[in-house]
Amino acid sequence: MHGRDNLHLLYPETFTQWESAVLPSEEFIRVEEGGDYGWPYCYYDQINEKKVLAPEYGGDGEIIGRCADMDDPVMGFPGHWAPNDLLFYTGDQFPDRYKNGAFIAFHGSTNRSPYQQSGYFVAFVPFVNGQVSGDWEVFANGFAGKELIINTNDAEFRPMGLAQGPDGSLYVSDSRVGKIWRILYKGDKATFGEAELAKMEAQKLVANIRNPHPVEDNLDKGQLPEGKKVYNTYCSPCHQRDGKGAKGRIPELSNTDWVTGDKSRLINIVLNGLEGEIEVNGELYDNIMPAHQFLTDEQISQVLTFIRKNFENNASAVAKEDVAKIRAKILN
Repeated sequence: MHGRDNLHLLYPETFTQWESAVLPSEEFIRVEEGGDYGWPYCYYDQINEKKVLAPEYGGDGEIIGRCADMDDPVMGFPGHWAPNDLLFYTGDQFPDRYKNGAFIAFHGSTNRSPYQQSGYFVAFVPFVNGQVSGDWEVFANGFAGKELIINTNDAEFRPMGLAQGPDGSLYVSDSRVGKIWRILYKGDKATFGEAELAKMEAQKLVANIRNPHPVEDNLDKGQLPEGKKVYNTYCSPCHQRDGKGAKGRIPELSNTDWVTGDKSRLINIVLNGLEGEIEVNGELYDNIMPAHQFLTDEQISQVLTFIRKNFENNASAVAKEDVAKIRAKILN
C-alpha cells in the first residue's frame, strides 16, 4: 500500500523536511477478514516500527492514540517508493530460497525534495510456510540508469509490473518507454548463498535506496535565493526541482501560459489551489493542487517571480502588492 504524502508541506511546524522525505511507510499488508489497518486515521512509521496517529486527527509523529488497536503491516518500507506490483514466486528458475517469496516492483518516488529521490528497483521478501522469514532485500537495481536521482525524470526506467514466465523467469515492465526485462539465473543454484546475498545487501547503501542523511544529503544546504528556497520547499515535491513535473500526474512549469501568462490567474491558483482537468502543453492533467494561503504575500511574489524567470521562462516579476490585492478580494 502506498503511504500518504506531504507531512512537512501540510504540517511544517510538526514534521521536518527529512521526516517528510522518508515517512510514512509503504506498507506490506496481509489482508484478513475483519482487519482494521488504520486508514485514514493512522500511518506506519517504519523507523520506529509503530503505527501513529495522522496529523489530521491530532497526531504529531509520536502520539499513538486510537492506532494502538489497529493491525500492523507485516513489513514497512521507506516512504514514497511507490510499490506498484506484488508477485509471489512459485517457479524453479531461481535458487530455492526464492520459492514462495514475494517480489515487489518499486516505481520510485516523486516527492522527496530537498533530498534525492528513492526506489526504482525490485525488492524480494523471503517467506517460509506463508510467513515473512527475513528483512527485504534488493533483488534487481539499476533501472534508473544512475544512483543519484534528483528529479523523477532523471530516472531512465521505472519498474512498474511483474510477471512470472512459464520457465520461472521474472519479467519486469517499465512505465517510461514500455521496456520489459527478463531476469533468469545462470549460476549454480546449489552453491547460492551468503556471498551472493552480501552483494545484494550492499545495494542498500546506494543513493537511490539508502535513507538520506538529514544534513549532508539536503540538496538545499547553504544559501539559496528566497524565491528558490520557497519553491524547493513547497513546490518541488510535486513539480520537481527542474520544473518538469511528473508525466501524467504533475504538469511542467516551462513554456506554458499557465506560468508566463496572466499574473492574476497564477496568484489565484497559489492562494486558492486548483482542482479538475487542465491542459498544459498539449497534455491533460486531472489532479489537485492545495491552496497555499499560509504563505505570505512576499513569499508568493518571490516564488512566482522565480518560476516566471526560470525553467526556460522569461516573464515579468510578480510584486507582493499584486498578491495582497488578490488576497484581499478572496478574504472579502
